Amino acid sequence: MFSSTNMSRAALVIASGLAVGLAFPKFDYNLLAWIGFVPLFYALEGENLRRVFGWAFLQGFAANVVALYWIPIPLHDFADVRMGLAIIPMLLLAAVVAIFTAIAIWAGEFVARRSRIPTVMTMPIAWTAVEWIRTYFPVAFPWNLLGYSAYRNLDLIQFAEFTGVYGVSALIILFNVVVYLVIFRRENHRVQIASLVALTTLMMILVGFGAWRIDNLKGAPPEGSLKVAMVQGNIPQSLKWNPEFLPRSYGVYQDESVAAAKRGADLIVWPEAAATFLFEPDNQYPAELANDAAYRSALLAMAQRIGDPILFGAPALAQKDGHLGFYNRAYLVSANGEVTGHYDKMRLVPFGEYVPARPILGFFVNRIVEGFGDLVPGEQQTLFSVKDATLGILICYESIFPDLTRRAVKLGANVLVNITNDAWYGESSAPYQVLAMAAMRSVETKVPMVRVANTGISAIIQPSGEITARTPLFKRGTEIEDVHWRRVRTVYTIVGDLFSEVCFVLTLIGLVIAWRWPRPPVPIDVVASPALHANGRA
Repeated sequence: MFSSTNMSRAALVIASGLAVGLAFPKFDYNLLAWIGFVPLFYALEGENLRRVFGWAFLQGFAANVVALYWIPIPLHDFADVRMGLAIIPMLLLAAVVAIFTAIAIWAGEFVARRSRIPTVMTMPIAWTAVEWIRTYFPVAFPWNLLGYSAYRNLDLIQFAEFTGVYGVSALIILFNVVVYLVIFRRENHRVQIASLVALTTLMMILVGFGAWRIDNLKGAPPEGSLKVAMVQGNIPQSLKWNPEFLPRSYGVYQDESVAAAKRGADLIVWPEAAATFLFEPDNQYPAELANDAAYRSALLAMAQRIGDPILFGAPALAQKDGHLGFYNRAYLVSANGEVTGHYDKMRLVPFGEYVPARPILGFFVNRIVEGFGDLVPGEQQTLFSVKDATLGILICYESIFPDLTRRAVKLGANVLVNITNDAWYGESSAPYQVLAMAAMRSVETKVPMVRVANTGISAIIQPSGEITARTPLFKRGTEIEDVHWRRVRTVYTIVGDLFSEVCFVLTLIGLVIAWRWPRPPVPIDVVASPALHANGRA
């Protein structure tokens, strides 16, 4: 049974998780992220490391239930799963992500206790290392990394151009640890003062740099500009793939594009899978797909008629290992009505566009997305050229992967284009969360982004991460904006995830040293607090 002490700890841990979850959109109480871990650290006082893992898991689980509450919505609305059952995948995913939280907190505590290195050093490094791992292994799902909660603090987050979003996460954890140490007088007085001074100095430097960087970006003359039309078709997901609805949905994009061309657009952008027919680059269609071929011809003829290039999303046939599949593809059609390039989505949505470990999990789960079966991932990034702009393409979920965006910019992209379909999520937090994550890509690379969504939120993201020209959800229309880019090459663009990789290596070294060569515990007669005594125990 739970003792009253354990119940108090559980209350603190759950409160900590709820606070962190509420820091993300669309709740947006982002200041809670900077203090949300303090109750967790307090609850961990005097607990052995096995319990540390358990409490940290509970905190992460609570945080992710709040942040991922939207997952049952597409399951219920589009896969006809009863809401009671649709909640189960959300709880499972929250539990999986919570394991990463538990590993990070446990690793920070393990190294601090056995090596007697202050947690103010171990915890941010361990947290960063685990967030980096989560981006890649075992099933990549870097959704709502802690640093994204600060997406509106523009002055503060500009240093992500050196560290990526992982550095912002490390800063938030560092802030939490220092607040905990100072308020509750943990560690010795010298460590408290040194930590507070170091944090204050660091925050002042980062805010000062951020203010300078934003002014510098605004004051620097642009290298080029492009007038972009963002067509938000607002096609209901329930009708999107209905063949009988295709003439109407195509008509929406046709009419909006014709109007945009008359308003002087240089480039017209449609969302992900706006063309709900198979669009093949070489016009090679079997007889049974004659209708798809006719729509392809109509789209090319329209581009030639209006004299504007069109960038759009469409499915395309793929063959892999002798099996027929489909690509989630972005095309660029020139003003002459010719296909000038295409890009196949490389980062597919697990359980949405493919089933991980299908031979095992395929017996138990089915894909959510209607229409085509498992998608085939693309193998290389493709850049599109329009006037003087070089476009790097991100399809939907890809905007949450820092390194994918970085590699496109390193190849020469000076404008990012993110086409997406967020119609699955209703008016939940999901569209707001993915917009916040996309904004960090521009901060890291200092490259503007054009984000075009079927049902919203479409927007222009400035190189500083400022979100402009933002459209409302579930409203049809076309926003035309000038997009300017500047010749800026960030450290993150050049070196990638070096900061988080260093944190990963340091964490491994710390774990090995703490396990193999632990330092003796602090003598009881010099202990300044119960927490310090706990730091001497395994």
